[in-house]
Amino acid sequence: MANTLTEQLNTMYTTTWYLRRKEVVDQIFNATPFWYLLSKKGKRSTQTGGRSIEIPLQYAKNETVKFIGRGGTVELEATDPLTVCHWNWKYLTGHIIRYFADFQMNRGQAQLIKKVNADIDNLQSSLIDKLESSLFSNGTGDANMATDGLANIVAILPTTGTVANLDRATYTWWRNNYKSMSTEAASIYLRKRMNTMFNDCGKQGEGVSRFPDIIVTDQTVYEMYESECLEIARILIGDRKMADLGFGDLAFKGRPITWSPSCTAGYMYFLNTSVMEWVADPIENFTLGDWLPIVNQPRDVVAHSMTVGNLCTGNCKRLGVIHTIAE
Repeated sequence: MANTLTEQLNTMYTTTWYLRRKEVVDQIFNATPFWYLLSKKGKRSTQTGGRSIEIPLQYAKNETVKFIGRGGTVELEATDPLTVCHWNWKYLTGHIIRYFADFQMNRGQAQLIKKVNADIDNLQSSLIDKLESSLFSNGTGDANMATDGLANIVAILPTTGTVANLDRATYTWWRNNYKSMSTEAASIYLRKRMNTMFNDCGKQGEGVSRFPDIIVTDQTVYEMYESECLEIARILIGDRKMADLGFGDLAFKGRPITWSPSCTAGYMYFLNTSVMEWVADPIENFTLGDWLPIVNQPRDVVAHSMTVGNLCTGNCKRLGVIHTIAE
């Protein structure tokens, strides 16, 4: 009977996980503003295996494009042989522990279903928190195993360091825009610096998509900007769902501006999701593994979830950060 109960519980958990998997993943990527907008723009893609994630570079225009007259000639110009950048795979895991004592006390079918869903809900919430906190990191979390966060991709000192196996000291076009406000009062200069950063990030690309489409900052800076907006005219964002989800309703030049408790204090990121994407391996994309016995814990078992992917970009020039913002 014990084996039969164990098999039934295994099946119940696994079946419930995969029945809810799409909902779980949607909740994870809709829970915070950046991941929501990235998903809305269809910038969650997949790549099956490989030593690294290959992302096409979008760092410069083709300078051979020109007008010519009748019988005109052109000069052949060599182009940079670099066409892709390589991002490392990152492995995000979490687990569900099933204690025998819990299920001995909750053997009824209704209680078991509640326990199964409660465990999945808890894992979902933890994955949301981890993705959001790692978004603003520099990739050094969990012994340098974390995803490449904004502190790495959109650095405050982008003239040095290696990102996606490209040395920024060598490739100037691989540097993001940045501006320090350490000597400037936000009450006077913040909107001016935001205007400049917005336009600097839009120097490449084409049409309206070349400009940032979301601005993320910390709570204090967000409230500074909100107070200033209230003094002039509050501007509502065009995407009502972001407001409905509780992300706020402020905008800058029509782009949503929001805050995250995980964002570094005094930082404001200008992000363009048209050049950013979350790439995952479809074989291991929020999967739940087998139930494994825990050594020296009779009847207790554990199952590990696994997500293989990373946050990537092919054009750092269209991203920017203003830092050290203070009154």
